[in-house]
Amino acid sequence: MKATVPTRKKIKLKWFKTKSEFNIERKIEVQYTSQSVSSNKLKWEAIIRYVLVMEGENIDLPSNSPMTLYKNDLPFLFLNTAESIGNKIFSEELIDDDIVIDDDIVQINEGEPKITFEDAIEPKQHIEVRTRYDKITRKINIENKLNNPIDLTLDFKQTKDVTFVKSDPEPSEIEEPNYKFNLSIPSEGNSKITLELQAKIVKRVTKTKPEFIKKPK
Repeated sequence: MKATVPTRKKIKLKWFKTKSEFNIERKIEVQYTSQSVSSNKLKWEAIIRYVLVMEGENIDLPSNSPMTLYKNDLPFLFLNTAESIGNKIFSEELIDDDIVIDDDIVQINEGEPKITFEDAIEPKQHIEVRTRYDKITRKINIENKLNNPIDLTLDFKQTKDVTFVKSDPEPSEIEEPNYKFNLSIPSEGNSKITLELQAKIVKRVTKTKPEFIKKPK
């Protein structure tokens, strides 16, 4: 596989005649809300981008430059560059349809609700707030439909409402709030990650204050 980036403005053609390393980066970004974390099934998308690492001096390449990828000397993908950093050229990000991600609920253990009250607009009413912390287990299955092995990174980002407890396998990198899993998936194979999470579930109901409820005669 090879790539070409045409000459444009300040870009000198000689830069693209030098040897370069060609890399493919794939990632999956996973983040839940307090509503979605208990959904039966969720779908995520794998994002792919192509990286050229050039030998020699740094590159000053305008973004949105046309980029063509070749396989067996035939063009198979036309896209644009996103940016250049140092001696690296990054393509735009695309959805990789050859990677299928299914995210299923495994188990929910509801916590005991704690009840508090907030003021309502009407003086005779108040808002009953029920807050509980649920333990939720989800399993993510990643299927590689390509006829070659791939490497990818799944990046789970916790929020104030859905936090990480543990996982199988353990994260490859932790830099809160991100938990990253570096995976190698064989040709036409799959990889699974089980996440154990804590979800803060808050429900609010407006009610009439007890002292204003008429008692039956």
